Amino acid sequence: MKILPGSKSARHLFTIMVPPKKRDEVLKNLQDKGIGVAVNFRAIHLLSYYRQTFGYKRGSFPVAERIGDSTITLPLYPRLKDEEVEYVIRGVIDAVA
Repeated sequence: MKILPGSKSARHLFTIMVPPKKRDEVLKNLQDKGIGVAVNFRAIHLLSYYRQTFGYKRGSFPVAERIGDSTITLPLYPRLKDEEVEYVIRGVIDAVA
């Protein structure tokens, strides 16, 4: 995804995409380092309501699934110190290596 010049962050969530087969391993590795990470985005059609109501299943929307299976949320808040940002960056680099 290209970020256009002049764009500003809403400072709501900071997400990155990791290889889907490594996502849970990356999450655990970062959590073990004390870094608060989460999965905030999932393919909506795979939630129980949509599966039960509309019969959606894995494979119905492969792009949404790939995004949901790959995206993790990193810490982002106003009082995050530069040293903490560097720690998160190093943690991510180590976790995906």
